[in-house]
Amino acid sequence: MRTYDCIVIGTGSAGNQAAYKFIEKGLRVAIVENFTPGGTCAQRGCDAKKILLTGSETKDAVERLLGYGVKGLISIDWRQLMERKNEYTRAIPEQTRKRYAETDIDYFHGEPHFVSSHRLRIGEEEIEGKQFLIATGLRPRELSVPGSERFITSNEFLELKELPRRLVCIGGGYISFEFAHLARIAGADVTIVLRSNALKQFESELVDVLLEATRALGISIIKEAEVVAYEEESLYLSNGDVLKTDIVLNATGRVASIDQLGLEAIGVAHNEKGIHVNAYLQSSVEHIYAAGDVAVSGNPALTPFAGTEGRLAADNMLEGNNRKLELLPVPSVVFTAPNLALVGETEAALKKAGIPYRGRLIDTSAWQTNARIKDSFARAKVLVGEDDQVLGAHFIGVNAAELANYFSFAMQHRIPSTSMQQTGFAYPTPASDIASLFED
Repeated sequence: MRTYDCIVIGTGSAGNQAAYKFIEKGLRVAIVENFTPGGTCAQRGCDAKKILLTGSETKDAVERLLGYGVKGLISIDWRQLMERKNEYTRAIPEQTRKRYAETDIDYFHGEPHFVSSHRLRIGEEEIEGKQFLIATGLRPRELSVPGSERFITSNEFLELKELPRRLVCIGGGYISFEFAHLARIAGADVTIVLRSNALKQFESELVDVLLEATRALGISIIKEAEVVAYEEESLYLSNGDVLKTDIVLNATGRVASIDQLGLEAIGVAHNEKGIHVNAYLQSSVEHIYAAGDVAVSGNPALTPFAGTEGRLAADNMLEGNNRKLELLPVPSVVFTAPNLALVGETEAALKKAGIPYRGRLIDTSAWQTNARIKDSFARAKVLVGEDDQVLGAHFIGVNAAELANYFSFAMQHRIPSTSMQQTGFAYPTPASDIASLFED
């Protein structure tokens, strides 16, 4: 039986960052994957999705500017767009395995299961480790209604060879809205089914604007309804509606990918959301750590946090628990048309916590930066505390993601709002609008 100083389970951002740190210290390292090596973000998430969105973003921009000096429509070639995505993603597994070989990381492919707290079984083979890092991420939540075995998830959507003529997206989160917008702009008839409020973690006033923009695209939204059954091409809802559709996308959320690990038997505390960790990313079992989306750390499930957590966990495993996890404000973005973005706290959260603030919703659609690109849904809300620090920044519009990045930088480095207002930026650009985003 092979023995390792550390065994990493998962080959995404968190797992890879940790494995390379262990190798740099001259340790013997194994990494285990039950899917294609390289992680979700690059192959079945952020990167792959954004390549497809390049097509819908371009088409949306052209259609917005018709009559603004732009003539002629463009169309999306779904097969060609998907092949462009595949050119990027198909190389990742081999590139990942090659780098493991070059850096002397032993790679194991298969379903991992703890035989004991120091021993892992992968298929017919068992390996032993002094320490473990679990970085298995999240997987799509399954629905259990008649016919749900025919639903697709984001994984299958990103492999569709043909754009469906009719698509129903179940769920009110990122994936549901992003893929609904992508498919609609590409030419599909799309309906979103919401059980409750959409995008609950975002500023509610801006979510309302996104719902308005979604309907303006021609997407139907059905609220307060659940799926009851799917039979042939008919999707039955709890409100009595029957939707005719070719494909149903189950985008009802994601759960921790840990069912197969056998964590109960070795005493690792966890729930559906993931593995419970302390400020050092250490689980309830001393020599087992968790990082990335699978760790219930207080950070949202975003790629920037995964790599940071992987490195931090590795440091603590190598040197003892001497680095605590710092919860930094990082933007969350829904890549719809237009984008919806937030960084920091919402107004509702500040009110609930009793934290004083100033700030209000501003309609920025008539500002030159947005008017020239016919961004009729552009809005902003910046929330500032009594100490002049930005507590939250919320945007919807074509430039929402980049504006959120500016405010993330300011919040992480505690740059007061007055300094942001006094900073000179190139004009006219989205950044040059920052000084006008603060309430007088």
